[in-house]
Amino acid sequence: MAHRLLVNVIFTGAAVFGRAFTEAYKQAAKASAAGGAARASGAAKVNSVGGVPVEEALKILDLEKKDLTMEKIDEKYTYLFDVNSKEKGNSFYLQSKVYYAMDTLKKELEYLQKRKQEKASE
Repeated sequence: MAHRLLVNVIFTGAAVFGRAFTEAYKQAAKASAAGGAARASGAAKVNSVGGVPVEEALKILDLEKKDLTMEKIDEKYTYLFDVNSKEKGNSFYLQSKVYYAMDTLKKELEYLQKRKQEKASE
């Protein structure tokens, strides 16, 4: 009787694991195909190491995309980085978010300026 129960548990566990593995593989394949399509269309941009999306970076630094300039980015970054310093009792995590937001927005601004120059040269 005990061996039947053990065999039943093993087969049930294997079936659950197999379904979960198959579903994870499908999701990974779908994500990979979506990433490949973006690269193939030429829409790939340089991403920041911290992985902060542009919309989130704009929210973190309290900026709007239409008003994006290097001066405003630096001004907001300096203020928020200083306010969130460990010496003032705040966290390194928040400083990291502010830094990566600044990095993302600078790269986005450089990308937009490069695109504008390419369109002007055509």
